[in-house]
Amino acid sequence: MKAAPAKQRAIETQHYFSNLEQEIVRKLHDEASSDFGRQELIRSTGIHDPGLIEELGKLGVTADGLITLRLFPLVLVAWAEKNVDKKEREAVMAEAHQIGIQEDSTAGILLDQWLQVRPPGLCVDAWKRYVHELFRGMSSVAQQRLILLTKKQMTGVAKASGGHLGFGKVSAKEKATIHQVLTAMRQQTQTH
Repeated sequence: MKAAPAKQRAIETQHYFSNLEQEIVRKLHDEASSDFGRQELIRSTGIHDPGLIEELGKLGVTADGLITLRLFPLVLVAWAEKNVDKKEREAVMAEAHQIGIQEDSTAGILLDQWLQVRPPGLCVDAWKRYVHELFRGMSSVAQQRLILLTKKQMTGVAKASGGHLGFGKVSAKEKATIHQVLTAMRQQTQTH
């Protein structure tokens, strides 16, 4: 009989944290889409594309969470198949940790949300515009290094759950996603 109350507490605890996370995500969206949130994003990033700022607000991306767009290609690879598995999530979060994103930060919460619920197509458009703005201030050498780093990181996520006996295998859908992302990034190098 003692197992039932413990199980009930576990369910209640999970429900509590799920509701809390939903509330945090809602507040992020509210903050990002507010006039103050948009002005803060412009001030902290130097991005002056009003369309991009509007899209970022709709996606819940705040000035603190903007760094998540740098890892958006990894999220796309994780979603290349029908769902994100535990190993892919761990691979994405490990890359996030490498660049200083903590799971309980604004960026970490946003990234976690993208790994739980497939991001809308609007995210892809916002990411492309973000890369365009980012590349405007970079040398061609820095652009190429970022493209190579992104390819390496995406491949790592793709290999995280595939393969046999420790040898990662990248699926056809993951390869196609990687190719699409890299093509989009390379196109941005030609517009500058």
